[in-house]
Amino acid sequence: MNANKDTLHSLQFPEREEKPTHTSTQDTTATYAHWYGRHPWFAFIFGSPLLFLIFIAGNCFAFFLFLSFAAEGRTVETSPLVMQTVLWASQIIAFVPAIGAALLLCWMVNRSGRRRVWALAACGIIALLASCWSVSCTLPQTEPGTGKFMVCFAASPRFWESDFWYPSQAVVPLIIGALFTFSGPTPKGPAPNVADAEPMRVAA
Repeated sequence: MNANKDTLHSLQFPEREEKPTHTSTQDTTATYAHWYGRHPWFAFIFGSPLLFLIFIAGNCFAFFLFLSFAAEGRTVETSPLVMQTVLWASQIIAFVPAIGAALLLCWMVNRSGRRRVWALAACGIIALLASCWSVSCTLPQTEPGTGKFMVCFAASPRFWESDFWYPSQAVVPLIIGALFTFSGPTPKGPAPNVADAEPMRVAA
């Protein structure tokens, strides 16, 4: 009887040794979910001027379409309401690209899981470019075709002494970046890739 118990005990003991007492996973491939999270310098620092230019091109294209279909051959004397709308639209172009680019960059930083200071840096770059972005519109008074529309950047190294420096256009993107950076929860960082996690045994 005792011999049978000893045999059964010897057969069951190796099974208890093979069972792990505790398992955990070690994250070896924690990555950011989006390309702009993996390459923040390219997306938020070097990419922010390109994004600002894209917004400028889109707004200018929409403005020229409006001029072609709604304001062609009109003057302040014949169509004052239309010409006033043209003037307002030209002023909007000075602010909308910076606002759109700042909001999109903040959204990208939030989705990427990166620290919010990246959004503040990107919005600072957008604000600097926006302050050098000039939009000028002269309406045709009595003769069609005499109006002018001009856009340009301040090219001088001392841009703050240029006639084309508009610090008021930098205020809104700075406010957007500051509000996003200093309000709301801090991102938790990259989500681990569970599929590639390595199991690790821990002894009891």
